Amino acid sequence: MSVNEQLLNIWQEAWRPPDRQPVWQWAEEHIRSIPYSPMPGRFRIANSRMIQEVMDAIVDPHVRLVSIVASVQSSKTTAPEVALCYIIANLPGPTLWLDQTDDDAKDQSESRLQKLFDECEPVKNLYPANPNKKRNTTIYFNNGMTLWVAGAHNLSNLQRRSIRWLIGDETWRWPQGHMAEAEARVTAFGWLGKCIFCSQGGFENDDTHRKHATTDMREWQYRCPHCSTRQPFTWQQVRWAKDCRDDSGEYDFGKVRDSVRLVCRECGHEFEDHDETRRRLNADACFVPLNPRAARENVGFHWNALATMSWGSLAEMYLRAKEASRKGDNSLLQQFYQKRLAQAWNEYKEDYTIDQSLSDYLLGESWQEEADIGGIPVRVMTVDVQKGHFYAVVRSWAANGASRLLHCEKVFSWEALEGLQLSQGVNSSLVFLDCGYSTADVYAKCAEHGWFGLMGDRRGTFPHRTRSGQTVMRYYSTKRKVSVGRDRYATMFYWSNLNIKDCLARLRKNAEGATWEVPKDAPQDYLDMLDSERRVYERGKWIWKQIQNRANHYFDCEAMQVAVAAMLKLVGAESTAAPGDGSESET
Repeated sequence: MSVNEQLLNIWQEAWRPPDRQPVWQWAEEHIRSIPYSPMPGRFRIANSRMIQEVMDAIVDPHVRLVSIVASVQSSKTTAPEVALCYIIANLPGPTLWLDQTDDDAKDQSESRLQKLFDECEPVKNLYPANPNKKRNTTIYFNNGMTLWVAGAHNLSNLQRRSIRWLIGDETWRWPQGHMAEAEARVTAFGWLGKCIFCSQGGFENDDTHRKHATTDMREWQYRCPHCSTRQPFTWQQVRWAKDCRDDSGEYDFGKVRDSVRLVCRECGHEFEDHDETRRRLNADACFVPLNPRAARENVGFHWNALATMSWGSLAEMYLRAKEASRKGDNSLLQQFYQKRLAQAWNEYKEDYTIDQSLSDYLLGESWQEEADIGGIPVRVMTVDVQKGHFYAVVRSWAANGASRLLHCEKVFSWEALEGLQLSQGVNSSLVFLDCGYSTADVYAKCAEHGWFGLMGDRRGTFPHRTRSGQTVMRYYSTKRKVSVGRDRYATMFYWSNLNIKDCLARLRKNAEGATWEVPKDAPQDYLDMLDSERRVYERGKWIWKQIQNRANHYFDCEAMQVAVAAMLKLVGAESTAAPGDGSESET
């Protein structure tokens, strides 16, 4: 094709009147299938009723911002993907699709967007013949439209282009301030510019939820067929039988799932947990704005997993998360609220200064609840290594996650540290040293005595491979072997500085089933150090930060205690419910 013919095609395409059908109707006609969807066959709006209005808003010329906050696996990303097909074919303009990272963006383009384009004939026909104009992250369509797919973490991706259509996915994971930076890219297009942001529930007062609060905040609500009251799907209205525990106090999840009901808040009618029930409720559901004073150009949508998945399955997820929470791990509960209820998570409303309630026992007293492993008492010794001295904490752990401080002391030599271990009856396999300072010396002593090294890390979770081949994410790494000389190795672990310290803070509040005890004669310097750090939000992420120049050595020792207890499965500290084990080596 000559250059003149190409220009003629572009000119003709530019002047072709757009298809004015509603997006969903156009999609039903032109999209043969959603390749990554579990629903076979052509696109059908009846399978995801809530995204009909979302797609209408995306192409509405009066709307400048569309905010979607919804549960995972509920078509929240499908809505802008399908709308993008319509835009390419009918409303072309420079478009930027943003995922979290460049790698995520590349995967989004390869595994979802391009596969969807191949199933949509009007879009596929606009593919460029030149392969250089159709790459993983950039497509130059024959109608003059350009699509970029990039990562929001890379600030340079947000500063180089003028964009008519901006689509951002999982914005809760973006660095703070990057939403505003991306939004500025549409300014040059004036009233034609539009931003579409999608996310699951993030954190209270993050960029995603502040932006969503500027919209009319439309909530997906069903109408009770018995009293005609329109109401949202809320977790508070989900009920299950009270007799779902066995004699040992454990939940019988079969009974939970069988007894789950959704209860109308007005008349008390109970809806059984069936797919057909949800289809009927969704068929008569609609979005109701909760913020009618918002600017007309700002439109927001919210729905949760109660509209799309089994309430019994959700109840089981919730109860398992609550059980982990009682042991000090809120990660599963956080995931439930963020991913399933699509709600902002905020567990940190109060300051983390905790009024220390001292237990009615003395340092070193015996404890009948002390657990054992093969006859070895679970007494864990953790050591913060400093120049010329060490801070050590010995804590005894029970099988249910309860613990008791037995000893804390500042010692001044390796020999004194070994003597402390022996006097406190701590097995060498339960001695853990911080290896962030004087690392080589720590590794050498670990190899000599059979102790273990611990290193705090900024990562939130670490992958573990289970015996069944499943990967689970935990708050500590698999064991790493480090060479310290010929045929001599030390063993160490990484632990999440954020999540393990979060777990410690919750244990200190003596959550049900996991009392965290400190004796009434605990030294004052120990008590002072427990409140030496605060959880703060800085540069788009949560961190634990030392308060001015307060010493934090015993605080670090207690955090390492929680990391070890998590490794021993005494406290819940992993991001999935699946237990498992795994190991790897590093030389």
